[in-house]
Amino acid sequence: MTLCPLLLVLCAALTNAVHLCPLLGPSWPAPTRLPDDPTVQSALQNITTTIQDAIKAGNFSGNSLSLQIFDTSSSHSLLTLSHTAEAINTTIGVSEVDENTVFRIGSASKIFTMLLLLIEDGFNILQDPVAKYIPEIQAAVVDLRRNSTKRRDGINFTKWNEVTVGELASYLAGIARDYGILDLTEQAPLLESLGFPALPPAQIPPCGVPNPCSRKQFFNGLIRAHPIVPTSSTPIYSNAGFQILGYVLEAIAGKDFEKVLKKDLIKPLNLTHTFYNTPSTSLGVIPISQGEYWWNFNIGEEAPAGGIYSSAKDMSIFGRAILNSTLLPRSITRRWMKPHTHTSSLGFAVGAPWEILSFGDERPIDLYTKSGDIGTYSSALALDIDHGAGFIILGAGSNTHVSIALASDLVSASLLPALEQAAKNQAYERFAGRYALSTGNSSITITTDDGPALVVTSWFNNGTDMFPGYMALNGISNPSQLSIRLYPTGLESPGQISFRAVIPLALPAGIGPFTSSCITWVTVDSQRYGNVGIDEFVFNLDENGNAISVSPRVLRTVLPITSSSDTMMWGRWQENLRAGSMKR
Repeated sequence: MTLCPLLLVLCAALTNAVHLCPLLGPSWPAPTRLPDDPTVQSALQNITTTIQDAIKAGNFSGNSLSLQIFDTSSSHSLLTLSHTAEAINTTIGVSEVDENTVFRIGSASKIFTMLLLLIEDGFNILQDPVAKYIPEIQAAVVDLRRNSTKRRDGINFTKWNEVTVGELASYLAGIARDYGILDLTEQAPLLESLGFPALPPAQIPPCGVPNPCSRKQFFNGLIRAHPIVPTSSTPIYSNAGFQILGYVLEAIAGKDFEKVLKKDLIKPLNLTHTFYNTPSTSLGVIPISQGEYWWNFNIGEEAPAGGIYSSAKDMSIFGRAILNSTLLPRSITRRWMKPHTHTSSLGFAVGAPWEILSFGDERPIDLYTKSGDIGTYSSALALDIDHGAGFIILGAGSNTHVSIALASDLVSASLLPALEQAAKNQAYERFAGRYALSTGNSSITITTDDGPALVVTSWFNNGTDMFPGYMALNGISNPSQLSIRLYPTGLESPGQISFRAVIPLALPAGIGPFTSSCITWVTVDSQRYGNVGIDEFVFNLDENGNAISVSPRVLRTVLPITSSSDTMMWGRWQENLRAGSMKR
């Protein structure tokens, strides 16, 4: 079944200019050689100046920061920037923050836990019921099955039989945030003065602070805790869920979490400043106000949710390994780097355990992030899969969450547009040009413009202009409304790279999401000729990755490049010069 007849009917009433409606994903192949790219280097300098100005203005007052920006094409960071607050304890900690200074990363630890699960057992485990791996939860499932009162009571008893590993990983299990740790009963006198009732001993968690809960205490309390929402209804943040995932990991690996962490991540990636247990304070930045307390604060077996210590350099190595699929098959990484649910903010989705933030107006650029907070320490890791880059910001001090969020916005505001421009510039250098047969009657010209993707500006096959044919096939009557744009598919072979042409349809102005949403994802490959899509293009590349020919696959032909981007740039320069002379 096809939507083409409906689309052709809508096109008959067109009144507006074409909305390009790019596909989700990159407009050009990921840029390389970023340390030498002038656009990126300018952005990095701007980020440095912006952060330093913010420090001088007091926006990070009382907070030490460690920032690294990294990419997949180099083992070195693109930018390293550190700031040391005045209020740190240099007697027991570092006197100056650098890329190797250790911080607590809080809930960014959850990414370690999730990656370890994928390394040990792949992606299919996410579909498994968690009771399969956790005897305590299996006992709760059996109890629920036998007790009809509990089974009918959806408010007071969690339906543990419904909870999957994947729901725990993406905060969709609907279970309590924590058990024991940071329970407000430790501040009972204050709570009672505020009007809360005094609690009998039986209702006070027997563990949490200062003594972490044992596994038995944790499950005894968590299974009695009220559910928050039904499974898979809305994301509800839960540290307890990742504590359970730590136990799942131990069950499938047959060894404790710390040993799996060392075997699968710390040793393979040579993370010399990453720790599961509390390291020496001499390695870390210790804020004067409560810094030593939070450095040593023991969350016990909730560590898979928020207990890891690391440095900016190690976190850059870790983030680069995720982007490069160093430890996973690329198919699993692609599956992992996807949303699992929305939030009430249109630009904020949730993965496992990603906090996915969308940037950009022309097309969404999704950052796969994870932030973390534990006392005086905060962190934010952000991965840009479209451009093969990312950044890590670690903070220690007072109100660090706000400082890390501000720094993350400042970095993103300069970095993302620069990466997009670098990708566009490099795509122009690699692919722009005129491709033609020696006979001269078959040719195609490809370039870039102010919009996304590569653009086809002229196209002839055996002397026939292909534009009218593509207009007819897509119900376009006005030549100015035809736009053929080539987007990378991510499919590659040795010496070849695949693109698909997207031809946006000129439709009436929409009045809501039904009539104004981009539907180009529906139209890709919708028209085939001899079982080949009319939108399929493959470039053949030289040893440097530059195009030497292009094949519009539906035409069963290969067109060698006859004039490259350099020639086209020279032609543009001459045209601009002539135009300027005429104006004068």
